Amino acid sequence: MTQVLPTIDKDGVLHHPVFKGKTWVYKEQPVKLTFPQCEYGQYHQAGKEIGIGLSTAAAVLFVVVVAVKAVGMMGNDGTEER
Repeated sequence: MTQVLPTIDKDGVLHHPVFKGKTWVYKEQPVKLTFPQCEYGQYHQAGKEIGIGLSTAAAVLFVVVVAVKAVGMMGNDGTEER
């Protein structure tokens, strides 16, 4: 509520939220704060899934690079062709 910008009426009255006791008041009306529902661990699960996918892709790429180099070395037989 501290980030709500104050407004000025057409009569020149400044309206801004005020904290009184345990509640916020705006234009002499109590403000009911509502927050969106969130699932505990939702971001953790999403990060875990992305991490597993990236790790799998990196492992597959590593195996492919090693296999290509191994096949290239087998065809070479230690002799260098120009």
